[in-house]
Amino acid sequence: MLTADSMFAQVTDPGQRQQLELRALTLLVAGMRTTLITAMIGPALIAWLSAPYIGLIPALVPAAVLYCISVERFIVVRRASRQLQRKTVDTRQWLRAFTWRTGLSAFVVASWGYPIVGTENNTLIFMILALATIVSASSMAQFCCWPPAMWASFTPILLGLGLQLFIFGGGDQLFGAVFTCLLWVTLVMAGLRFARTLHNDMTTRLLNENLMRELDEKRAQAEAANEAKSRFFAAASHDLRQPLQAMGLYLSVLEGGRNDPTTLARLNECMTSLDGLLEVVMDLSRLESGQITPHPRAFALQPLLSRLAWMYEGSARQKGLQLRVHPTSAWALSDATLLERVLSNLIANAIRYTTRGGVLLAVRRCKAGVRVCVIDTGIGIPESAHQSVFEEFVQLNNPERDPTRGSGLGLSTVRRVTALLGHPLSLRSAVGRGTAFTIELPRAKPELEALHPLASSADPVRLVGTVLLVEDNAAVRDALLQLLAKWGLSATAVRNGEEASVAMASAGFDVVLSDWRLPGDQDGLAVLHEARARLPHLRLGLLITGEDVQMLPKAGQEFLVLRKPVRPLRLRALLQAHLR
Repeated sequence: MLTADSMFAQVTDPGQRQQLELRALTLLVAGMRTTLITAMIGPALIAWLSAPYIGLIPALVPAAVLYCISVERFIVVRRASRQLQRKTVDTRQWLRAFTWRTGLSAFVVASWGYPIVGTENNTLIFMILALATIVSASSMAQFCCWPPAMWASFTPILLGLGLQLFIFGGGDQLFGAVFTCLLWVTLVMAGLRFARTLHNDMTTRLLNENLMRELDEKRAQAEAANEAKSRFFAAASHDLRQPLQAMGLYLSVLEGGRNDPTTLARLNECMTSLDGLLEVVMDLSRLESGQITPHPRAFALQPLLSRLAWMYEGSARQKGLQLRVHPTSAWALSDATLLERVLSNLIANAIRYTTRGGVLLAVRRCKAGVRVCVIDTGIGIPESAHQSVFEEFVQLNNPERDPTRGSGLGLSTVRRVTALLGHPLSLRSAVGRGTAFTIELPRAKPELEALHPLASSADPVRLVGTVLLVEDNAAVRDALLQLLAKWGLSATAVRNGEEASVAMASAGFDVVLSDWRLPGDQDGLAVLHEARARLPHLRLGLLITGEDVQMLPKAGQEFLVLRKPVRPLRLRALLQAHLR
């Protein structure tokens, strides 16, 4: 507490320390205003008492100097008050200025004691000591908010007078010297106690105010989040009801025995819309709860871009658009699965909002790494909406909420996943000319075992191979069997791990597709381990689960994991990539 830096030593935050010093300055300015009154009366009283004994000139000169200092201090106090009101004050500079001005006044008062002590008039000396006691005690109380100013206000007066009484005074003044020294010690101890109490109170009050401010901010954030979630669920409820209602109507048509291809196609569109919306809502839920954890690794970007192009080339061709991929040999360090989800959303959006021209996937090398770009020639995004498009259920140019133009959750997912991965995301767009999304990735060195390039043919080819399907749900099992047969694959279906062991003992398989939760002692992961051990020509072991992929980290490291509901396009892409 003896120095400026030790006063708020327990406060480590520079901002809080600045606020405490500002409060100390405010109290010091108020104390200066109070002492200006005594500064006008005190010198006149001492001059009047001492003039008959020391002469008029020695009595008036110190008084005149003190009045000049007081006038200058009054001007400084006014300037400091104005700056405090404007919140543009340099607290430490003003505190130093007030401290040395206070010390200067105290030295002038102490020097005034020399001619008074020389008179050896005990009555005058003890009257001056009484005035010094009052002034010192008052200064201690007024300036304890800033201890350096407090020490400067009474230390020169008391110790100066005590030293002069001890050196120049007679034997009768020795008591006065001892008294001033004891008074100085008493005021120092009391001042330290007052200063510590005041500063603790200031610190506690500031911390409480900051906590209340943070609490108000958190409350406002919680209320905003509540409102956002209410809007989110209201919009989600509306968008979920639409395809469900349409599916119910189409099913009523089919119940009448009509096998209308158009009705079946519309029913499939509703199912796709519902599946996509549920998928995105689940993604946002997992991102919000922190269940998704990135697993970055080095991988080649070209196979990923080729796979995405193959998946979306049909959609682009239906709209008369070109989907192009610039070949690249670049490698990146990221979570390939999460990055694929991000790029998939960006490509789907680009195709959805482009009516002529096309979409380009390109990789550009930069100093910091590589940039993956999704560029379209679509309708563009106005600059005023560059931030809002990343919010949930925000859609531009879709006031009627047409479900074929998306749900408004894709870019929100993109923003959250890129933030989770730590990849900067940038947006450039011009209305009527198109949009470019860019994701910056860390560059990685190519590994010795390069990834096999994935097929990017636009025309779907018939697959050749044998598949063992392990699924306990009869409806799902039957649907997958029909789908695999449609693709040209020979599939065998079993219900549990025991039947899978029997099937693997009697025949070889190229692919094993297994649900994770199975009846009996074996789960899907155990089935895939057995298949890897018993089938030397196994090309793909695929685990199908309704659980979060992040809950199966071990499975994700050993086998590919496909989350329910199974999307035929994604399943076919995986099969075609391995059955070559």
